[in-house]
Amino acid sequence: MDFTPFLISWNITKRCNLKCSHCYLDAVELEQGTGELSTYEAKKVIDEIASVNPQAMLILTGGEPLLRNDCMELTRYASDKGLMVVMGTNGTLLDDPTVEKMIRSGVKGVGISLDSIESSYHDKFRGLNGAWEKTTAGMGILKKHGLDFQVQVTVTKDNYSEIADIIRLAYEKGARAANIFFLVCTGRGQEMTDITPKQYEETLTYLVKAEKDYEGKMMVRARCAPHFLRIAHKLNPESQLLKGATSGCIAGTGYFRITPEGDVTPCPYM
Repeated sequence: MDFTPFLISWNITKRCNLKCSHCYLDAVELEQGTGELSTYEAKKVIDEIASVNPQAMLILTGGEPLLRNDCMELTRYASDKGLMVVMGTNGTLLDDPTVEKMIRSGVKGVGISLDSIESSYHDKFRGLNGAWEKTTAGMGILKKHGLDFQVQVTVTKDNYSEIADIIRLAYEKGARAANIFFLVCTGRGQEMTDITPKQYEETLTYLVKAEKDYEGKMMVRARCAPHFLRIAHKLNPESQLLKGATSGCIAGTGYFRITPEGDVTPCPYM
């Protein structure tokens, strides 16, 4: 059976300006990332990806990818190879010049992390006072420049009750999608307590409803949540998310991850 990857997530750096409680990479505040691929080596990786699937989607993330000095150079190189390049960022470094550079270098979309409608929780979770204000301001800048973005939310026992409000805020900010991720306890996240089975079920049940409520306006999707399809089949068998749904995780078949050092794993959590 041919497993050609169509989605590649690449942690291009471990450098980060935040210290998120759940970080699977255990990213650190460093000016230079130890052992990271050089620009030359990174371009060779891009060449290899393009040779396997030149239409693949390449997600450049971190750490905080914008802290890598050659980030735009790599983005342009990958885009010129035909890859669809998107970027995962915490949003705190987005300003007009940066977003304009991203667009010129071929970035087609952005995933931006938001974990609460309250700045106090988001800032504590992300490890930086003022992070919420900078992140939401970044969304406004992306919208102003017409660069599509999605909001990425990590569900924890402390914020699961406000998921509906976060999704509403994402819509109001102009997001194309709200992706709801369920905590995978790796990296720094292994010290965190996950939500209870009851909270998990309640959240997934709400997401089925939200997916229907926002249909045609904004996509609402559960990520790393294998029980979502079970609940969706039961509550909304006409859900768009069920059309062409896979029978399981695509890690190692249609998806893989590249570490800052150039190693390949089926999934970022491995």
